[in-house]
Amino acid sequence: MKTIYSFERFVLLLEGGLPALQQADRVLRYHRFRPGQQNATPDWTLRLFSATRDDPAWPVVFETASCRLLAEASGWWLRYGPVAFEARGATLQGYVPPGTEKLPAFTFGLVLVLSLLLREKGWFGLHAAGLVWRGKGVLLVGRSDSGKSTLTYSLVRRGWSYLTDDAVLVHRSGEDIVAVSFREDFGLDPESVRYFPEVAVCPDRQPTDPAKLRVRMDRLHPGRFQPRCRPVLLIFPELADIPESRLVPLRRSEAFGRLVQASLLLGRADDPAERRLLDVMGRLVCQAPAYLLEAGPDLLDRPGRLEQMLAAAFPESSVSVHQTSA
Repeated sequence: MKTIYSFERFVLLLEGGLPALQQADRVLRYHRFRPGQQNATPDWTLRLFSATRDDPAWPVVFETASCRLLAEASGWWLRYGPVAFEARGATLQGYVPPGTEKLPAFTFGLVLVLSLLLREKGWFGLHAAGLVWRGKGVLLVGRSDSGKSTLTYSLVRRGWSYLTDDAVLVHRSGEDIVAVSFREDFGLDPESVRYFPEVAVCPDRQPTDPAKLRVRMDRLHPGRFQPRCRPVLLIFPELADIPESRLVPLRRSEAFGRLVQASLLLGRADDPAERRLLDVMGRLVCQAPAYLLEAGPDLLDRPGRLEQMLAAAFPESSVSVHQTSA
């Protein structure tokens, strides 16, 4: 079976058999890859096989307890648990042992593969939520458990538009840095029902984090989705046990370091994509002032408090960017 998917200006051809193809379709759609015209010319071809392969004897570029990325001149190899992907140019092979397509390793591995492919095109993944308020783009940047999803959802309830709660892609467009949504639905902690009772009607779990509720934003807040924005404000939230939340201005050098930590930096000095990533992050901190948000419980107990803080932080020179070109 073959299916063409489109994401922004990129096209992916997916080939394989059931059931890996079904799970891959679910992951792709969750990350805004939509079935497209079958005669479109693909940027990448991904073939999935129900098979097991050993890792090649290539240099290790990146490694954690569950993930290994190997690379040589002809391509790269990614292993995530029992699942492996091999990339040579625009052609990829995915090796999915029978039954493992239902495991989180397949989902995480495929998302990382997509991120690596987009990275090579100059589109860099960032752990960040994206919002638009009166035409002004805001990124809340931080790892999991920093509170960005909950804070972002609280602003959407007050009328803000959104890109995503956790995953954006940033790339250079002319002299600007543009942020693009890498998923639409939110993933909220089940305890958030205390503040947002309407999310209790969302019974599904998030594909990339089953511990969180998958909040169908197009159903709860239709018409608020924005696929992209030009960020004019960077916020780095951190949970704090303080009575009054506060915004602390950050130097560009500190904001740059935090952005790099929240991106997919592999540490290869000879990798052109790595240098482009650093250039994009450097331009972003020049484009948008940055603040540390020490977030206390008052931001949820007093609706509107966060909105007031962010409104005061917007640079006066920022302009409407709802329709920023990709």
